[in-house]
Amino acid sequence: MKLHSVFFSVSIGFAVLAPAWASIELSKSTPAQGETIEINYKQAPEIKEGQPKSDVLLFNGQSFKLFPVSEDIFHCLVAMPADLKPGKYPISIGDEKCTITVKDGLFPVQNLTLPKSKNNFILSPGEEEAMNAAKAALSDKRLWQGVFTKPCQARTSAKFGLKRIVNGKLLKDYYHSGLDFAGSLGQAVYACADGKVVLAHKNFRLHGNVVAIDHGQGVVSIYIHLQKIAVKEGDVVTAGEQIGNVGATGRANGPHLHLSLYVNKVATNPMPWFSKTF
Repeated sequence: MKLHSVFFSVSIGFAVLAPAWASIELSKSTPAQGETIEINYKQAPEIKEGQPKSDVLLFNGQSFKLFPVSEDIFHCLVAMPADLKPGKYPISIGDEKCTITVKDGLFPVQNLTLPKSKNNFILSPGEEEAMNAAKAALSDKRLWQGVFTKPCQARTSAKFGLKRIVNGKLLKDYYHSGLDFAGSLGQAVYACADGKVVLAHKNFRLHGNVVAIDHGQGVVSIYIHLQKIAVKEGDVVTAGEQIGNVGATGRANGPHLHLSLYVNKVATNPMPWFSKTF
């Protein structure tokens, strides 16, 4: 993978202390809305012993924990919010800085019809708190390996990032936060990757029956509208293990699986994860 690097040197008086430098390396400097990029930080040799100059990355008003890859290299994943305005944005780690250019995701628009009883975003008591806690899961160990596997053997019926016209009205400040799979009622749903179940809850008003899996280092997959749940909180699951069945619970207009993938609490497009190793 080609990495875009930004290098810095430190000088004292007239002497340049080579190789006293640090660098930020980006897997991509021009990501689109909804895309995930990899960022490596190589700290300067003179601070190799002990803690890095900074153990967090700053981007778009959010801080991201850096995880060690080797003695002097640290790593994290950053997702571009689907509603982030296209343009240039700074990234900083300690004193080191670089800039990325976020491009338009060119998301489509979908027409959807819902019965009056489901044409709302009303949540059950505690639902928002439970979902936010699952999205915020941050464990140090990377639990997944290689590419993610698709959670359902069905066609994709709604893409990530799309806008929706529901019952003739465009939803403002809304984008589809995942992928929909047009599975049949009761069809098996599988874990996309190894991880630990951090949420397994029935009968949420908006999300229905839902399972969330922590894959480590800020990566969380969420499976929504399930008919049945086959796991419980605290279970350790492997890629391809059945965790439930396709349903139509919650705010759903028919049987389907909604899969969301969160990277450090930001929804990202899951599709590249099925063909690319992050």
